[in-house]
Amino acid sequence: MKTYNFVAYFLLAFSFVACEKSTDEQPEEIVIETDIAVDYTVFLEANDNINAAVVSMGQDNLVVGEEVASFGLIPANAIKFKSSSSLGYYYTANCEASLQWYNAEEKLSKKIQVFTDDNACDINVVAVAYDEIDMFIAYERDLLGKDKHFVVRRGSLNNPENYAEITLNNKPVDVVASSNKLFVLTLNEFVSNEYHLTIIDLNSNDVLITLDLGYDALRLFKNNSDQIIVSYPELHTTIDPITLDKTYTTYGEDTAPGFINTNDFFMDGNGKFYFQKNMQGANITEVPATYDFEKNSTVVYLYENFLSDAELNVKFNIANTTAIAYDDKNNYILVGYEKNGSGDNGGILRITPSPDFEFVDNIDLSGIPQTIFID
Repeated sequence: MKTYNFVAYFLLAFSFVACEKSTDEQPEEIVIETDIAVDYTVFLEANDNINAAVVSMGQDNLVVGEEVASFGLIPANAIKFKSSSSLGYYYTANCEASLQWYNAEEKLSKKIQVFTDDNACDINVVAVAYDEIDMFIAYERDLLGKDKHFVVRRGSLNNPENYAEITLNNKPVDVVASSNKLFVLTLNEFVSNEYHLTIIDLNSNDVLITLDLGYDALRLFKNNSDQIIVSYPELHTTIDPITLDKTYTTYGEDTAPGFINTNDFFMDGNGKFYFQKNMQGANITEVPATYDFEKNSTVVYLYENFLSDAELNVKFNIANTTAIAYDDKNNYILVGYEKNGSGDNGGILRITPSPDFEFVDNIDLSGIPQTIFID
């Protein structure tokens, strides 16, 4: 691990040197003759509907192809779950609960009803995860004359009426499945206000162990090695899902990567994490960024460092970063964004990552990108 001072320098250097400030001249768009043909499946939000369309490489630019999936109406308070190859939403309507997901590898979309045995309005679902076989829904409910009841429901994706319920001691916050275990982040909100990690054996649905995490352990991620990342504002802990060994990574002053708050993310084959970073004081406060877990370093791509004022505010009219992905075949970062004051419209920028940073091209879209999968 880098020392405190080295990490701070590394972050600042990459944030502000790697992305050179453009002039008022239009930057020359790069057309690379040797592009490998890759399709991007882009989930777009418009009028509260979520639809997926294919964006393909044309002869000279990106083009929008056919729609491949439609989630229909998704409420604003739906709980989103994303893995490396899947995107899903849990939501309720008229006290009926649904789980809807899309598998990018199989290009299949499916929807099932859950909690058909109960009134979904009596249940407060706080986190959802699923794998190829099972869904895991963490929820709480009020019991008459008793304390709140905290539960994880494990059900079959093919037969949701076949389920088991696992009782928790504390309020669930987040869930991640890995290596035939379920990792549940919980909060002791009534006594200590501390966080814990409850680990459940999925062979038996029994609680194996509960680990103390202290304060501010706000979110769980899973990397490409199936390790669990417990994210705090000022550090993260990496947990081996087999041995449960822990590795602690601290950040220097003012160098926290900030991926704890990202709405969308992407992890490449080398374990580099692509996310949305909040940068107060920047022209656009939500900007694309990458975090290297091996080097404990962050690269921030400020829009004003590679787009002119005219491009930023008129040509592309960018309001916020809404999605991010990485095309490893062509070494492109894909940045989905929302447009300013133009309804449900957005676009995608392609850039090459630092240290060989370049602006590549853009495509406007009828909808705001929410997630991008590389086909």
